[in-house]
Amino acid sequence: MKICILLLMLFNASLVNAQTNCTLYKDKAHQLACQYYTEAIQYGQGSKKSQQLFIQSLEACATFAPTLHEMSVPYLKRGDFYTWKVLMDEAVKADAIGYLGDRGWCYFKHMDDYENCYADLYRLYKLTGGHPGYTGDGDYDLRILMAISQREMGNYKLAMRFFNECIADHRKNNTLGLFDYLHRGATLLRMKKYTAALVDFKLEMVKNQKLADVHYYMGLTYLAMHNKGEAYNSFKQARELYIKTGYRHTDPYCEEPDQVYLADINNALGKLKHPGAQ
Repeated sequence: MKICILLLMLFNASLVNAQTNCTLYKDKAHQLACQYYTEAIQYGQGSKKSQQLFIQSLEACATFAPTLHEMSVPYLKRGDFYTWKVLMDEAVKADAIGYLGDRGWCYFKHMDDYENCYADLYRLYKLTGGHPGYTGDGDYDLRILMAISQREMGNYKLAMRFFNECIADHRKNNTLGLFDYLHRGATLLRMKKYTAALVDFKLEMVKNQKLADVHYYMGLTYLAMHNKGEAYNSFKQARELYIKTGYRHTDPYCEEPDQVYLADINNALGKLKHPGAQ
């Protein structure tokens, strides 16, 4: 399990914070819980005062999901995954559609728990008619996380089903994600479908020409196809972008899926003697 410190504001929570209107609740218990919640979020996250107000909120209504969720976040930031899960489980019980995505995303991002991630996201997928939404940071359609989770569990066929469905939907609506083709291409590479992988990496380059990661994976694909010259050129370009003019798929707190490191690129280059080596 990867132990990471989370520094973010989850998407659903930010929406609630911005739009809280306690009069929308019909019963007094929820209205009172909402009032305490609204007061609590004015204080620093994880502060004693905010947590005290959250406790009062739950005393008014033990199933007030926004409070359960918001109380859980400081524990996640501190690496107390047990307490986070206790609170998030209750939030999901109270509002499955609202919080399954957050819980599944956290399983994926901070615990490498692909089985529970997929279980949550697939349940949300069914509840939302196949459109579960996005991760809290907006980087991924949750269907992409479903696909990567299945890939990491060794279920390539099911992984490709969700990759293909999601990408086709994004193409239709002109909403392609930043890394959709990168992750599907990396999966095709694992499956030894090299020609298809190259197609995806070239499509990713249309969107992310300066992304070092995609050049590295192209290099791996060319190498698997015994084209050492193109492999060398791709690895060289990946290194140039990584250290100088480009950017890379990274997160300051956790390892990203299919993330590439400079050591990976240098190691690949070190195994090739010169650009024309065949």
